[in-house]
This record gives sequence, C-alpha cells and structure tokens, in this order.
Amino acid sequence: MVSFHKLIERITPILHLFWKTAGNRARLVYGKYRQFPIAYTALSYLYFTIAFCYYPVVGHWLTGFVMMSLPLAIPCGLWASGYLFYKRQNMVATAGLIWVLFSFLVVKRLVGMRAGDVEISQEQTLNVLSFNSETFPKEASKQFDASALKADIACFQEYSPNSQIESQYADKVEKLTCFDEDREIGLALFSKYPIINQYGHIWNRVKGPDINGFLCADIAYGTDTIRVVNVHLWSMGVRTNQAIAALKAGQLRRFAYEVMDTFGRLKEGFEHRNEQFREVETYVVGSRYPVIICGDFNETPIGYSYGKLSRNFRNAFEEAGQGLGFTLNRHPYCVRIDQQFVSADWYIKTCQTLSGISFSDHFPVLAQYVLKKSLQAPGAIISHNNGLGQSLATK
Repeated sequence: MVSFHKLIERITPILHLFWKTAGNRARLVYGKYRQFPIAYTALSYLYFTIAFCYYPVVGHWLTGFVMMSLPLAIPCGLWASGYLFYKRQNMVATAGLIWVLFSFLVVKRLVGMRAGDVEISQEQTLNVLSFNSETFPKEASKQFDASALKADIACFQEYSPNSQIESQYADKVEKLTCFDEDREIGLALFSKYPIINQYGHIWNRVKGPDINGFLCADIAYGTDTIRVVNVHLWSMGVRTNQAIAALKAGQLRRFAYEVMDTFGRLKEGFEHRNEQFREVETYVVGSRYPVIICGDFNETPIGYSYGKLSRNFRNAFEEAGQGLGFTLNRHPYCVRIDQQFVSADWYIKTCQTLSGISFSDHFPVLAQYVLKKSLQAPGAIISHNNGLGQSLATK
C-alpha cells in the first residue's frame, strides 16, 4: 500500500502544475478584462441574468432585480459581442453571442406560441378561469355579464361575495378577510364538480390588508381527482404612473421619492413572494393528482416563481396563447402577471386573456385543458362527466 507521505509527494507536482496553469489563465482573463472592462462586464451580467431566470436556485431579493433586468441585459450583451468581434476578441465574442441566442429560451416565456388545435370534443375539455376581480366594485357590477365569467372551474383573487357569480357553480371554497366596515375580500374557488378536500392560507401582512394567500382544492373530475391551486402572491402596489407624472411636471424631488418607494416595494415583494411560493410548492410538487395552478403572481414571466414552476410545470399561455397577453389593466400595462400552470398530465388546448372584461385592474385568463388519459379512453370519461353533471343539477 502506498503510504500517505508518498501519495502527497506524487500529488504535489500535479497540484502545483494545476495552480500554475489556473493562475496563468486567471491573469490572462484579468488582463483582457482590464483591456475591455465594459464589454466583459456586460457579458458577465448577461450570463448571470439568464442563469437566474432559467434556473432560479437563489431566492434572494437581489436576484429578483437581476432577473427583471433581462430585457436590458440582452441588448447590452449583443453590443458587447459586436464590439469584441470588432476588436478581434473572437473567442469571447462568440461565447457572448451564444449567450445572447440562449436568452431566447427565457424570452419566449413572454410570448404565446399557439400550436395547431387537436380535434377534441367539447365534453372532454375543462375550462378554467382565473381573475383578480378587484372586489367587483358596485359602480361596475351592472356593467359586466356574469355569464362571461362562467367556466368549469373559476379562481378569483380579491374576490368579494357576488350572487351572480356564485349562482353559476355547484361547489365552492373561499377565504375572505374584513377589508372595511361593509366589505370582505379574499380568495374564492368555484367548481361545477364536487370539491372533496380543501386547504387555504391567508398570509398576515403588517400595515396592510390580508388579501394574499392560496387555496388548494382536490376536485372529483370524471373518474379522476384533480388538484387546483388558486394563488395570490404578495401585492406591491407599485405606482409607476406617479413617478412618470412627477418627472413630466419637473418635480425631481418627488420623482426621486417615487423611484425609491418603488424600489422598496419591489424589494419587499421579492422577499415575501419567495417565502410564500415555497409554501405553495409543498402542495403541488410531487402531487399524485393532476395539477392546475392559477392566479395573480404579481411578477412577470422572468420572475422567481415563474422560473421555479417552469422546472416542473408548463405555462398555459406560453404554449397555447397568442401574442403578449398582457393581463394588467393599469400602469405599467405591458406585463403579464396572471398565470396558469399545469402538470404533464394535461394537454393545453387554448389560453387567452379576456381583454374585453375591463372593470377590474386585471384581465381574466381563460384556458382549456384535456386530461391526456381521457384522450385514450374518452368514452368512460365523458359518460361519467355527463352523469355527474346531471346529478349536480338536481342538488
């Protein structure tokens, strides 16, 4: 047996060579960095931004800002690659261009890429609605057709009791909190199928209304049980319109205040949503039932929660939507923060933003799903669903 001392004697030259080579490489890279500091910094930043978006293993609030800056990091990385090509730094420039192209794997989350529809009978389709209804304000209650919000399963955030909505469904689960003297709001999940198990949690919020939380419902659907989760992650109340108004008015002090306030709200949101999402994950990852997760995530598709869910679930709009599908009906408008995710058990038929329903500060999201197993044996599923629908109608 080789003694420990002899082993050290054999390994030492190898380690010395390794460290010498690594040191030379590091000095070479550092020398190039000092020669082109802006270009190298831009490419490094693009690398970390894509890495966090694609595989968000770090939930720190700082990574939230890094991920959010991806639309800025991409053109900066493209410029850096072009500049380095011009300076004949071809190897690094090529690597940077590859990362720019790789970023489109993340950017595609922002755009719905609807594929051709498969011929599926309506009886096999499950319609799921998600909507932050902003409490159905009284002045708007006569301006919307409740039947437009009818689906097989409907998930509402910032919901206040509404008889027009509730009369359309056979079963429900809700968690409401007192918002003011004469109004309760919260989360509600309605279903035309029986809810056989449920759990909900409203998160406490210091100096603010307790409106954020989630509902988890196991629903008897045909011959199966499915799990539907309605989420409303931490709301930030970002006031970008006030910052823009202050800038237009030349009120620089007020503008600076609004910018710092927005930064603080975003930071707080990143921190709390990461904590909240980890709790939601315990009910969906590894579920023995087919899963549907929908609601108001209060962050864009390049956020932490979206990235984490994308590791195990598919986004409905990303696969079966069209265009950009913005869901926010106020400043900054051009974002999609209301999402629907499903497990691999589902075929996603369609997903659309119902921009014609505009009384809330969000637009509803309606998607159609089909259990893949029902495509293999549709007869039994359909007959069971028809019988169940008749029995519910007699309740």
